[in-house]
Amino acid sequence: MKNKKGFIATSVIYSFFLVFLMLMVTILTSSVNNRVLVGRIKEDIRSEIDGQESFVVGILEPKAYQIGEVVNFANENWQVIQDKGNTVVLVLQRSLTKQEIIAAIGQEGNTQYYGTCSNDNNCQVRACFNATITSMGGQMYCYFFSGNASLYRIPSWKPTNAQIQNQNYGQTIVSAIVNAWFNAHQGLQRVLDNEKLVEMSINDGALTSRGYVRIPMTSEVSNTTNANKWANVKPFHILEKNNNTQTRIYNTSMQNVNSNTAAYVRPVVEVKEG
Repeated sequence: MKNKKGFIATSVIYSFFLVFLMLMVTILTSSVNNRVLVGRIKEDIRSEIDGQESFVVGILEPKAYQIGEVVNFANENWQVIQDKGNTVVLVLQRSLTKQEIIAAIGQEGNTQYYGTCSNDNNCQVRACFNATITSMGGQMYCYFFSGNASLYRIPSWKPTNAQIQNQNYGQTIVSAIVNAWFNAHQGLQRVLDNEKLVEMSINDGALTSRGYVRIPMTSEVSNTTNANKWANVKPFHILEKNNNTQTRIYNTSMQNVNSNTAAYVRPVVEVKEG
């Protein structure tokens, strides 16, 4: 009888031990699965942040902005050109990089497009081709041909197809780069979808168009005191042409230059506050 009771007691103890082991295994398995799931969620969040697909800074705080002040918007650093009260005009603090330019126009190392590209972050492009070209978009873009003035294609920010075909206008290479960059920029496209950008009237000195991105205007750099507060990357292209064969750049002061002159590219946007 004593042995029977001992056997039963031992069986009960082992049964509880087995149940305890099963519970521990179940808890550990669940914990491992939870850690795997949490790890995947963290990776997804990290990927989104790294890819700048989310967490886009898409709002400018309503306040008075100073010329030259640096703000973060659409995951880029910008400098204030003008505070209009309800909207703020911003210029990209940096210039467009070599890789951004290549992605925009699909050309690399072609001296008809490029000036000096010392490294990936310091790359100058021409406003127009430095010779007539019938291929590689030569009929679309403007060009400077010193041998025959009648072959000039007049520089313009964004002429219509009819103006290109019938009135001897050509889109500047800078315009093609800036517009392609803007269309591919995730942060700017998100704030555009949220109606935080202002559509601007763009007058290049010959034609007027509308758009959400441009480059600095003559009036924005003619005030040297204000320009010195934000014109930290130079020389850069200015929107207006001077005449049919000349564009403008800013390099410590505004200069009229031949339309095949190379300079940095700095996009400008106008942003709603709040």
